[in-house]
Amino acid sequence: MINKILLSAFYILLSISLNCGYVFAAGPWKGKIIDIETKEPLEDAVVLAVWQRAYRTLAGANTYFYEAKEVLTNKEGTFEIPSYTPINLLPIVSYIREPEFTIFKPGYLSIDIRLDENVTDKAVELPEKGKVFRLSPGIIELPKLKTREERIKSLNAVETVIDSSVPEEKFKNTLKMVDIENRNLGFRK
Repeated sequence: MINKILLSAFYILLSISLNCGYVFAAGPWKGKIIDIETKEPLEDAVVLAVWQRAYRTLAGANTYFYEAKEVLTNKEGTFEIPSYTPINLLPIVSYIREPEFTIFKPGYLSIDIRLDENVTDKAVELPEKGKVFRLSPGIIELPKLKTREERIKSLNAVETVIDSSVPEEKFKNTLKMVDIENRNLGFRK
């Protein structure tokens, strides 16, 4: 009798796990990146989306790289990362977090943000690294950095993201833009 109860409980948990294994599709993520002062579009800004798998533990969640998608803005400053549906086969012990976005353009403030938490129906100014950038539905306004120190600080923040667990082949454009900024700052020839 106890074996039947345990077996039934196992099948119920298994069916729940299999039915909950898919995360709902999110995206597409579209937007336009412009200069905060001139309102001109920023071409060749990198937009990198990184998904993390979080494993539930007694001490809290441990996160690991799951997937990354990267695009460049076009001449109009627009970008689109297509919809992406991560598959989670272990929903009882893990979950896939919403993507974290890194936006980088040499000479401009780099930002690292979860867009779903910060987009509202009106423009919001958010502080990042002592500077302000503006986020409104579909538009991200970045300030041009005026000093070498600001540019180095912004570059270091991007290098921290790319030095993480994300495989290098997932952010080739980011690496190119980081290399351009390193050259502009005289760190590489």
